[in-house]
Amino acid sequence: MIKKVFVFTLILFHFFVLCQASPIHDEDDHPLVIDTDCAFDDMRGIGMLLSCPGINIQGIVVTEGTLLPEEGVMKIRSVLHEFSLDTLPVTCGMTFNRPGPAWREFNRSITWGDQQQESNPTIDAVEWLQKKLETCPDKITYICLGPLSTLAKVLTLRPELKKKIYRIIWYNESIEPSTGFNYTYDKSAADFMISMEVRIDLISKLNKEQAFWDTDLYTFAGNYNTTLATLLSKTGNQPNMMEIQHKHHLRMADELVSAYYLNPELFDITIMHPRVYIRFNRDYDLASVKEVFADMIRGSYKKGNTVVFSAFPDKPEMYTYDVREIMDSTIARYGPEEWKACVMTDEFHGHLGSFSIIGAKMGIKARELFGVGPDILMVTSYAGVKPPYSCMNDGIQVSTGATIGQGLITIAAAEKNRPEAIFTYQGRSIRLKLKDSYLEMVDKDIAEGIVKFGLTDDGYWKMVRRSALKYWMEWDRNVIFEVEETNNNN
Repeated sequence: MIKKVFVFTLILFHFFVLCQASPIHDEDDHPLVIDTDCAFDDMRGIGMLLSCPGINIQGIVVTEGTLLPEEGVMKIRSVLHEFSLDTLPVTCGMTFNRPGPAWREFNRSITWGDQQQESNPTIDAVEWLQKKLETCPDKITYICLGPLSTLAKVLTLRPELKKKIYRIIWYNESIEPSTGFNYTYDKSAADFMISMEVRIDLISKLNKEQAFWDTDLYTFAGNYNTTLATLLSKTGNQPNMMEIQHKHHLRMADELVSAYYLNPELFDITIMHPRVYIRFNRDYDLASVKEVFADMIRGSYKKGNTVVFSAFPDKPEMYTYDVREIMDSTIARYGPEEWKACVMTDEFHGHLGSFSIIGAKMGIKARELFGVGPDILMVTSYAGVKPPYSCMNDGIQVSTGATIGQGLITIAAAEKNRPEAIFTYQGRSIRLKLKDSYLEMVDKDIAEGIVKFGLTDDGYWKMVRRSALKYWMEWDRNVIFEVEETNNNN
């Protein structure tokens, strides 16, 4: 009983607070600092970030791990030269001269692009990073593809600078328990960073069976002339690399951090309780991650401020990666008219939300019941003017054409807002209402999201997006609504 009361209280809290809340949109406005130990998978991840226009990379830190910093600096400068970014700061991070991992010699043997001669003085990363955190007007996202040693050193010296870090995105095999090379190579630094209560998004390949690259990647890259394709071709055609590709030993790893940063909707992220500042991926859409990488190689990758479109949506690849995954099956189940209504609703609404999708499905169902096209029905909505129920009004407007501008929709002044509307045409009125069982599912998902993330956390809005995609794909408009002929009285 206490648990039910607690969940009900959270739902009420959601309705009151969400009226003032708005979605947390793209997080990539924060300046980036990249920290790498220069394993060859880091090259793929860094190449992805350099290939994406509009990302504000402040500099690259090279920390000891797979390679020693002075070795890694040369490889990073080679990559930056390929992208004509020679002026981007490359700094030499923490070094311990510890025995290297078994794969150090192999990584030393792989060249990254055209090897560059030493041309710039080596910059000390600890000093550079302190100054960057002090002077940068915005908080920084710190992408770490190796041990956390350099950042830990900075925050040991200047712990107050942690407030200038928006989040750390770190590749490591596991957090429960803490395992993996990036953790064990400098365990004390990792434990210190975890204790600092700075947000850490931990990304792992989760030992997925197909999470590897084979020779097809480099054959594919050879068909294109983008900078990333050229870089991959130069790297992948070296004898040592070709040997491990044939053996399927070229495992995905650190490039998943870049994929998560660019397309977080492809990763199922959860928060670690009670350490709520740590979150980690329980799963990810491997096929879509590979598609992101393929689009970058082609030069067709687009990341904008839209919700669903990446370009005009006449082909699957023109949708965002999580939406294109459901496209064929959803159109096959519900038809192109509902698909179009849901897509346009999401763009109009400004984010992918549950009740806006419900409204789009409701409007299409109403048009079917009357056998009419758009811009015909009169609508009285009982969803109110405050989120989350009022979001349904946007879906109804888009799917029916009964817009505020045309004066075809009225928002009723009801004692209690509810996901319900009355549709009228030629003297006939039909009431459609979301069935209680489906409303309970939405409320349950909302409550769980609040418990896990809180309303102002971006994780909550990512959860809302995943839920909306699920409803879009799984909820049949012929099943989810109560349908009743009415005289249009409350």
